[in-house]
Amino acid sequence: MKLSFPLLLLLLLLQACSQTPSVVDIAPPQTPTHYFAAAEEDTVPDIGVFYQLTHEQQQHFLQFYQQDELQHLPGNKRLEMYLQNKLGNFNYEGKNNNASVTMAQMSGNCMSLAVLTTALARLVNIEVGYRATYAEPMLNFSGDLFISSAHVRSYLFEQTKPESDDWVLQRAAVAIDYFPNSLDRLGAMFDEDRFAAMMYNNLAADALLQGDNNKAFWLTQAALKQDPSYSASINMLGILYRRAGDLLSAQQWYEYGLKHSINPAAIASNYLLVAKELKDQKVIQRLNQSLLLTNDDNPYNWFYLAYQAEQQQDHNTAIQYYQKLLEQAPYLHKANLALAKLYLQQNNTEAASRALHQALRYSYEADNSAMYQAKLQAVSEMATSSALPE
Repeated sequence: MKLSFPLLLLLLLLQACSQTPSVVDIAPPQTPTHYFAAAEEDTVPDIGVFYQLTHEQQQHFLQFYQQDELQHLPGNKRLEMYLQNKLGNFNYEGKNNNASVTMAQMSGNCMSLAVLTTALARLVNIEVGYRATYAEPMLNFSGDLFISSAHVRSYLFEQTKPESDDWVLQRAAVAIDYFPNSLDRLGAMFDEDRFAAMMYNNLAADALLQGDNNKAFWLTQAALKQDPSYSASINMLGILYRRAGDLLSAQQWYEYGLKHSINPAAIASNYLLVAKELKDQKVIQRLNQSLLLTNDDNPYNWFYLAYQAEQQQDHNTAIQYYQKLLEQAPYLHKANLALAKLYLQQNNTEAASRALHQALRYSYEADNSAMYQAKLQAVSEMATSSALPE
């Protein structure tokens, strides 16, 4: 079944190689809020709720951490050992749990694990850093939303002092992640302000998918109070204002996002939908040019944009987006397969063959390799046949 509706990119965990700075001196747009009912008392949880642990849970961890036989190890290693013992039974579920629930049930999503890691680290004064990792994307639709997610990895830093004021030493850290993949694309490191924004944004995304636009709006506002440059929340506000029929407010947020976000591709793509409804040809032209020239912290955004272009029968643009993706993630052989199909539709067998050779190079599963070999043979026969004299 071919999808005919316009796709909106909702990036649930997006953003995350250098530390992403907190932005405190930018002024977000002041747009009307009357489209959304006033927030109920429990709509936006206090940020401290995320990190709460019961007294029993705290004591269980501290008894392990303070064992005499472990005192020769740095604190971050002891915390890592504790989590490793727990993670053997961790059950991945797409739920945003606070630290107490995550520890009690040993389940939740990657954000839940990062919240638990942070809560334990705070008990023993260990500094935590965060990083988004981007794995091979899976298409996920909900109504007119095209949903993407990133995976968050936590880092526990060793508490070391520099040997000299003249040297800047790289700090040792251990990574906490329950399914790291060597092919994951690493994003930038980010701080607790952005992490808190991501937690609120996840809850907002849950509300949006449940059709509760009011709750989604106030949770998104809470996210932007933590980090006013967080692109996923900027994007969500644009979506919420567009759904409310206020295209000009949506436009203000998208312009703001393009100026301050490190992930401009998804923002520009959603803004393009608004610009088309406003019939603003200058903005449309600017956004189309921007999408082809810009870079993005998450290379897989180009996968979604290429897919969207394909659905709209804009094959030349789809090719350009797949090429941008493969510049950053050449190992994504499915993108090469999609490119080959588009090239064949243009009767460009030479380019199709190059794309399939690249797919074969990064295909490690026997079934995929056999499929690409067969397709290469078929393309070679097509090229030979078309070269024969009539």
